[in-house]
Amino acid sequence: MKQMFIIAALLLVFTAHSVDAQEVRDIVFPVQGEYNFSDSYGDSRSGGRVHEGVDIFAAKMTPLIAAVDGRVTYIADPEPSWGYAVFITDSDGYQYRYIHMNNDTPGTDDGMGGTLYAYPPTIRRGATIIAGQLIGWVGDSGNAESTAPHLHFEIRTPDRQPINPYLSLLQAEQPGAFNPTVIRSGAISITDDRGLAVNPAATCQTDTLIKTFGFEAVYYCGADGKRYVFPNLNTYLTWYDDFNEVIEITPEQLAAIPLGGNVTYKPGTRMIKIQTDPKVYAVDRGGVLRWVTSDQIAQSMYGNKWAAQIDDLSDAFFINYRVGEPITVALQ
Repeated sequence: MKQMFIIAALLLVFTAHSVDAQEVRDIVFPVQGEYNFSDSYGDSRSGGRVHEGVDIFAAKMTPLIAAVDGRVTYIADPEPSWGYAVFITDSDGYQYRYIHMNNDTPGTDDGMGGTLYAYPPTIRRGATIIAGQLIGWVGDSGNAESTAPHLHFEIRTPDRQPINPYLSLLQAEQPGAFNPTVIRSGAISITDDRGLAVNPAATCQTDTLIKTFGFEAVYYCGADGKRYVFPNLNTYLTWYDDFNEVIEITPEQLAAIPLGGNVTYKPGTRMIKIQTDPKVYAVDRGGVLRWVTSDQIAQSMYGNKWAAQIDDLSDAFFINYRVGEPITVALQ
């Protein structure tokens, strides 16, 4: 097929693998008021430690709210060396940690406020929490006494490994907007994007690229044991920057792997349109197309040269996607 790309001619053009993906959790922004923050995850700390969260700076007694529905699985009382803290665990087992909550009498830096000005009385171990509920106030307790008041905010996986909360926080700042950086970084793999279930009897290795001798088509092996076709070069290059990881197998081996469908664009990478539809769409997770309703919104997402981020998609491949809610809010 003419639309299938020629691997050999492009092997020397692209040199790096796709951008590292980062997990993004759907959360409510945990600070309710004026604040500022940056991506401080992984920064060096004293004693050879690294920062396992993001610091959100705000005035003392700025309200802190629950990022998710869940329950309180830890509350610090009495105050430990790291300060007053609340941990919330959601239904997926992810934990959200709030550290350095207030320990001062309002208007002072006396460290004598106790739990009265750290948490409201409704916050106790085992309490059920809903997203947006007040859980405490910003402070500088524990080992933050020598710094500006701030919330140290962490997200940990069910096995309590820290993940960078920065992109989750960015997404939470503007829940109605489409942030390509957040969407793109959250696209861990094609398997993850399509929500493929694991098939223990799969005959190809999950998350590998395969082709067969004498043919140019490259396939992605999903966790379900099926092979997924890259319909064109543009789609492929949103997921991978080169062909170095493509594995060649025999025609018999390829034929034994059932087809699963076509790969869709990596979310957040580019916008697409078709000749028979004047609308321009951003690609969201799961092959969902979201109409970009104005030039101003497109510019807020992709900059002044946003039009260069649009690919024309054949009508034949449009059916691989589904249309979701339009984007009506500009990215700030």
